[in-house]
Amino acid sequence: MIKTKEDLNSYLKEDLKHFDNLNLVSLWFRGSESLPIVAFITFLRHYEYHFNNNRKSPISLIKKEFWRFLYRHAQLKYSLYVGVNVADAGLNLVHPGFRHLMKVGKIGKNCTILPMVLIGKKKPNTDSKISIGDNCYISTGATLLTPLNIGDNVIIGAGAVVTKDIPDNCTVAGIPAKIIVNKDNSID
Repeated sequence: MIKTKEDLNSYLKEDLKHFDNLNLVSLWFRGSESLPIVAFITFLRHYEYHFNNNRKSPISLIKKEFWRFLYRHAQLKYSLYVGVNVADAGLNLVHPGFRHLMKVGKIGKNCTILPMVLIGKKKPNTDSKISIGDNCYISTGATLLTPLNIGDNVIIGAGAVVTKDIPDNCTVAGIPAKIIVNKDNSID
């Protein structure tokens, strides 16, 4: 959770290392396709910082609303829906494209999430969350249906539909997703 300016800078440094630590201005001058993602992550992290600091001064409230506006605008414009205080440092959103990660309880450090990833519910009218461990890779078109826990160092194949918990150090694929490689590197 981002509480201090040092936390904010640390999170942004970890998040932007996937983009050669370039800032928004550098990416804009280069005409990079990564600009929307870097903008979204920057707006998200700044809003998290102001959201977590409950300062009541008028300037603080204006800053908080400013970053909330930019975060919400980027969500709608780029179809990147990541909840506040959900993702740990090192979030890597590869390529612009739809991602709906609002029902996530936690996304661990250094997770890579490709476009068209959807996190939804198995049953309507339930309030359940998902927990994604550290160093996970979620491929294009994956669907994760809550409630479930995904361990550390997990790879989820393209188009997989995950309905059950995944232990650490596994690769899963298919509909429904099954473990195809476990931590012993044996193929099931």
